[in-house]
Amino acid sequence: MARFWWSYTLAFGSLLLLSSLFASGQAQSCGRRMVDLMALIHKGNAAKTGYWPWHAALFENKIRSFEYMCGGSIVSQNLILTAAHCLLTEQGLIAAERLLVQVGRNRLKLADTRGQEHEAHQLITHPDFDINDLVHDIALIKLATDISFTNYIQPVCLWDRNVDLQSIVGTKGFIVGYGFDDSDKVSDYLRDAEIPVVDSFTCINSNPEAFGLKLKDKMYCAGARDGVSACNGDSGGGMFFTYGNVWYIRGLVSFIPLRDQVALCDPNQYTVFTDVAKYLDWIREHFRQSGSSGGGGTPIDSPVDQSGKLRLLNLDVCGKSRYMGRAESSKPVFLGYPWMALLEYAVDAEREKQTLCHGTLISDRYVLTAGHCITQLPKRYRLTTVRLGDYDIKTTRDCASVNGVEECAPPVQIMRIESAIVHNGFNTPKYANDIALIRLRERAVISQSNVQPICLPVSNELRSFKPTTYTLTAWPIGGNVLGRADRQVVDSVECQANYTRYSITLEKTFRQICLKQDQSSGTRCTFPKSAAPLQTIQRLNGDNRYVMHGLLSYGPKDCTQAYPDVYTYIGPYMEWILNNIHE
Repeated sequence: MARFWWSYTLAFGSLLLLSSLFASGQAQSCGRRMVDLMALIHKGNAAKTGYWPWHAALFENKIRSFEYMCGGSIVSQNLILTAAHCLLTEQGLIAAERLLVQVGRNRLKLADTRGQEHEAHQLITHPDFDINDLVHDIALIKLATDISFTNYIQPVCLWDRNVDLQSIVGTKGFIVGYGFDDSDKVSDYLRDAEIPVVDSFTCINSNPEAFGLKLKDKMYCAGARDGVSACNGDSGGGMFFTYGNVWYIRGLVSFIPLRDQVALCDPNQYTVFTDVAKYLDWIREHFRQSGSSGGGGTPIDSPVDQSGKLRLLNLDVCGKSRYMGRAESSKPVFLGYPWMALLEYAVDAEREKQTLCHGTLISDRYVLTAGHCITQLPKRYRLTTVRLGDYDIKTTRDCASVNGVEECAPPVQIMRIESAIVHNGFNTPKYANDIALIRLRERAVISQSNVQPICLPVSNELRSFKPTTYTLTAWPIGGNVLGRADRQVVDSVECQANYTRYSITLEKTFRQICLKQDQSSGTRCTFPKSAAPLQTIQRLNGDNRYVMHGLLSYGPKDCTQAYPDVYTYIGPYMEWILNNIHE
């Protein structure tokens, strides 16, 4: 259908590493396929979209590429179950920030809007895991943000029945993954295979050298030795059994003997699985509510959600819009996004100020912008003021027809700057941490209809939202009137691959988000000024509000270039923002 075959080969020379929810007595909320089952009859071993909604794909961030590692299974909103050896590199346990978890996808090389991407917050390997003999080869990945369950993303149930191995010997279960196909290459499509569980005696006798000393009581073997098995890249994926149309995970792909002593699986050997049923108590320790079908991993202990400085962000009025009841595409831009700001720069030997960058008003005292808008200025440019409440930068007063009635905006506010703070990690690595705070010398008057702050993702719930599109508002380079566009998210794997293809430096991290350019054929090629904000509508304090999730960092400036724009992702910087604002 491995990951880290090298580590096991070094240790033993003959084996290959293939690198919850509790349903009983509770309302069923796991192990269900939510899509139309009649549409899921699969041809061969290629699984149809939605057939295995709990499968997760794990990638390692290799600085300028993302390399597929292993499989995993969703067991709660923020826990992924996988094999412990999947989380090891030659240097030891992989750093959490180097691990990318994608759920809801059915292909490796082509993402779609059904998928979600999550950052790992904590890697929890079993305390007794031993890479030398692969005992207790089980681990949990605690995510930094919660998974949003959909028809294509669901948790699988943990085993809730007889844990005795003999109860499933001879029973067939499904293994799922992107492991090597018949051509010994990682499969682009998610594939499945149905294989039987065999007893330990049969397994050991089939290959005493490979299994005799390695098969322990918390492992089991499965397969038919007929060319259908797990293979390189399937490690950590589950073995699933169905009872009453509910799916349960019983095993995790752990290892399989080598083929002709090369680093490839031997499909004519049995595959060894970690027996998940023997680890239920350990898994339960990491659920939010022990034994609860509605729980998840222990909530991320974020200082943001309970910070006393949240009161400085005008949460009572932030993100409100007079047009909130309308579809986004039908809303007037005029007075619709009153948090938009422009940074004004004085230019030596020139009388008129220039506006190179956006700012976004996040409170009556602070504006959020990009770090490069503060420190990487053209020669002779000096940041002087912030302009709030503008719409058409060439008119002295903005007026427009709204619902058939001519309406004029209040005057713009030109605000002096008290200080600017750039993230101390800006441009390390190149383009990273591109964020800055501007403190205004006086408080902005946020009672005006054209000057109001936007909300920030101040809670885990807001930060966990993973939309497929965001609303971008911006003044175009060389243009005068504020505009709006929908921009589609590009997943990290595709984004990094695009930049690498164009030989452009990018070390994509979870603190950045990529979005497609909107250069439709037949339209004029335009680009937004720097630091333009991304926003979406979410619930906050019982109301629909606009929440800011990104600001434009960099991207192509040539209409022939097709790689995505990269935005600074606001959620991971919330602690930094709160640490740097004050009364």
